[in-house]
Amino acid sequence: MSETHAAVTPAADGTLPPERSRKLKSEFGRWLLQALPFLVLGIGALVGMAWTTATGQPRREYWMFYTPLAMVICIVEGYRSARTMKDWGILVLTQVLQWGAVGIAMYILMVTAVRGMMNEDSVGLTLLTLIALGVFLSGLHERVGRLCVLGIFLAAAVPVIAWMESAVLLMSGVFLLLCVLGFAIWYFTRR
Repeated sequence: MSETHAAVTPAADGTLPPERSRKLKSEFGRWLLQALPFLVLGIGALVGMAWTTATGQPRREYWMFYTPLAMVICIVEGYRSARTMKDWGILVLTQVLQWGAVGIAMYILMVTAVRGMMNEDSVGLTLLTLIALGVFLSGLHERVGRLCVLGIFLAAAVPVIAWMESAVLLMSGVFLLLCVLGFAIWYFTRR
């Protein structure tokens, strides 16, 4: 029993035995491989929104690359739920049509007179909303809960980001207050 316990606990120098270390690395690698598509979708959407907001111009090239990439990731994730070749064909067709519609809506938003009526912040947030809707609908259609959760996360990020942009002064004040409070606690505990 002590041998089993010794294999799990770190050595005196704080390192794990090689077999336990390899197992942890392989578990992390498996998790990362499963999470990578969702990280690409989520981080990619947030980067695109931030880029659009920061530069004041939606980067058509970025969104023209990101939208088909999102479609491919959603198709690959939905592949697991397709039971027959007919299901697979229907899945691919509906995803191509759905992401094509999302891409066309984004393109219309970026190049038409509608773009002139919106400020930079609202364009970025609207593009993020369209991506969130596309990811969520893909998850619903394919019965992939992780896509639904990611779509909800991206949709919830829209009002949070809008609030954060409008409340920068308030957030700066709260941050300053926390810094002063932290300094005071540090100063008085050292005495």
